[in-house]
Amino acid sequence: MDNARQRLETCGQNKILIYTPHMIILRNNNAETTLSKDGRMLIKRVSNEAEAVQVAQQILTAILKP
Repeated sequence: MDNARQRLETCGQNKILIYTPHMIILRNNNAETTLSKDGRMLIKRVSNEAEAVQVAQQILTAILKP
């Protein structure tokens, strides 16, 4: 989780609201996302599924970037 937090902070598109060793809650524009240590991702405050997919792709790209 610490590595994910560092990568999300450095990409500049996300604001981390809460960080614990078990979860990260972050804001990306208006969307609010909860990332769990077990791999689950909950995306709130989006208007449709396409917007949720876009947010998820942006977050995963930031975390998994080599």
